[in-house]
Amino acid sequence: MFISISLDLASPESENNVTKVMNEYGIKKIQSNLFESFEFPLNKLGNFKRDLSNCLDMYDNIRIYQYPLEETFKISYFISGKWKRLSIK
Repeated sequence: MFISISLDLASPESENNVTKVMNEYGIKKIQSNLFESFEFPLNKLGNFKRDLSNCLDMYDNIRIYQYPLEETFKISYFISGKWKRLSIK
């Protein structure tokens, strides 16, 4: 599965913690606030989101673009301390 992660982080501490999580999962930094993986394992997506949630605060925003997931394009986003998901068929 392909994933792309766009970041808008409120603090340098959040940035350092998120970068560590990205490196643990083998996700490569493409630009200053953009990470990508072309071979992300679907079975690790839940753990990945949980690990990201643990190092974020209420002011951080993240979008994860995922394709294919359940044969659709999905956008997961972290806003106000919660994960939400949009599906596009």
